[in-house]
Amino acid sequence: MKLIIMIVVPVFLLLGGGAGAYFMGVFSDSEETSGEAQAEEVEPEPEEMEPPVMPEDIVFVDLPDLLLNLNVTGRRLRFLKVVTALEVNSEEMAEVVRQMTPRILDNLHLYFRSVSPEELAGPDGVYRIKEDLLVRINDTIQPAKVRDVLVKEMLVQ
Repeated sequence: MKLIIMIVVPVFLLLGGGAGAYFMGVFSDSEETSGEAQAEEVEPEPEEMEPPVMPEDIVFVDLPDLLLNLNVTGRRLRFLKVVTALEVNSEEMAEVVRQMTPRILDNLHLYFRSVSPEELAGPDGVYRIKEDLLVRINDTIQPAKVRDVLVKEMLVQ
């Protein structure tokens, strides 16, 4: 029995070490290049990269930060801080949004006071909130239209 253990254990150790060395690339040919070297060859130089083309008709309008309390049951208050921007199609539309900002903020205050902290949990909650805000804001500023609501910061305490 000792003879079998003295032969089998070293054989398994050698096979395990060899397999580990093979998968780590110890036995690879020197002519082959590593994955990092291949990735560097394919990637263009920084000066060759062109900046992304932004459509000229997109304008972002920053809304003032909102700090308000959420709808909670019990005595403990929960606060929400939201920093948003609105995406519109033109500078004229941005001016309409700027003029309607007090009405937009009033609508946002009313909406967020009806939201519970559980509704804000996770990416699905934030996505649903963004969609609700987009519908409410577009209803508020008709016939003007907001393309998207960007949530820059959302902090629940």
